[in-house]
Amino acid sequence: MKKLLLLISPLLLLATNNSNDTRLDNLENQLQKLKLDVKYQQDDLDERMPIIESVEKKSILDKINFSPELSLRFDKMSYKTGSIKGENTKIYSNPNSSLIGKQRRDEYSKNFDIATAIRFRLNMSATIDDKLKFNGRMVFANSSQSNQRLCILSRDIKSAESSSAFDIDRAYIDFTPNKFSDYAFTFTFGLLPTTGGTPMQYAQDTTRKSMFPALVFDMNSYGMIATQKLANKTYLRAIVAKAYTMRATFYPYQCNRENIDNADILGIYADTKFNFIGTSLLSFGVNMLHDLKAHPYLGPDVTSANAHILGNMITFGVGLDIEKIAKTKTALFVHTAISNPHGNGLVDDYQIVGTTDEELAKGLTADGKTGFSEADYVKGSMLDNNGYSLYLGVKYELNKNINIGAEYNHGSKYWFSATQGAEDMYNKLATRGDVSEAYAIIHLHKNISSKLGFMYSKENYTGSGGHFGEPIKKDATQTISYLTFDAKF
Repeated sequence: MKKLLLLISPLLLLATNNSNDTRLDNLENQLQKLKLDVKYQQDDLDERMPIIESVEKKSILDKINFSPELSLRFDKMSYKTGSIKGENTKIYSNPNSSLIGKQRRDEYSKNFDIATAIRFRLNMSATIDDKLKFNGRMVFANSSQSNQRLCILSRDIKSAESSSAFDIDRAYIDFTPNKFSDYAFTFTFGLLPTTGGTPMQYAQDTTRKSMFPALVFDMNSYGMIATQKLANKTYLRAIVAKAYTMRATFYPYQCNRENIDNADILGIYADTKFNFIGTSLLSFGVNMLHDLKAHPYLGPDVTSANAHILGNMITFGVGLDIEKIAKTKTALFVHTAISNPHGNGLVDDYQIVGTTDEELAKGLTADGKTGFSEADYVKGSMLDNNGYSLYLGVKYELNKNINIGAEYNHGSKYWFSATQGAEDMYNKLATRGDVSEAYAIIHLHKNISSKLGFMYSKENYTGSGGHFGEPIKKDATQTISYLTFDAKF
């Protein structure tokens, strides 16, 4: 037996070795096959990824609705100012020698060539699901205003050449986790919808673009809004955000639009709809601009280099909008607001204190920076007193094609409005004085309308739109006739 085992052991070993070699060969073959499968799968994935990404992008684009707006505007403007108390700034240097020695800031009048402006907006909206929505808006603007710019704060106005501007003025997400609840809560964040608030929609012939009353708060901002539904058609809103001002090219005509430098916004607002004479909306709220650092547009020769944080500005407001009064095609609104400043004692100073003609021509202030006027009203701390404003108007639909309307607003001596982002071409709600406007809107097509209007402004005090210095009595009038063509889809 032992001899037999010894004789066949080499054969057993050979068989075992052959079996192992076969297994190794099989393993190598399987490994090669796996490698080929992996390569094939990767090649297939590489080929399909662009298609998958394309499908995903198409799916997102399919959910976004695009709605364009186009507006072409023509304005004929004139301006006349009497004396401003304490104002004696003269023109010391100018290519037009006939202007040298004349008053620069008061006691003159100007008639302007017809100005033109064009604005294009692309509205975007997407309902991602029952809880999530996206909204955005891109805007392009161009104006012919350059040396004829209606910032007529000096007889020898200096200005840059007209230019185009393109930007995104809103892009935000609405998230409502309990959408179908009777007390739904919505969290909003991004570039917020805080311009074009009620009741500006009537004269603009559009829908309400902001949840905030325009007289209280009409600014560009980014941050967060929390909206709580309290009852049917009753909402409470809180905002925490940063304020900013878009480039001057988007606001070609105003003299009273301050540039806001990242002031903090804290506000509480509420509104409710109910039946009173007609379909009514009651809105009210309080807004605070915390650490307000702003520089009024005093002319291209004045910068914000010496602007300081002067304190906080609180604004309280209430408004009532009524549509279909007594079942007629009449809309009426009445809004009022109070501005309540809280200064910290710091001072902004744009006063020219040069002693030689050369220094005065450069407009140098005490610290060597460029100034605005030799009078005292262009320097000082935050306003010391409360201001108030009243804004009312009516709009009537003559027939399905023609609407007519009239508006009036009054601002007191110390009135300050948080309206630096106002969609109104002239930011009229900032005026310390009286503004009257009448207009007619003609619907030429379901998507096209034309508007013909006339505005008369009377400034009673200096500093409209400003937040510092003591307002001085001023007697200035401005007339504007305008024609617009608007397309909305």
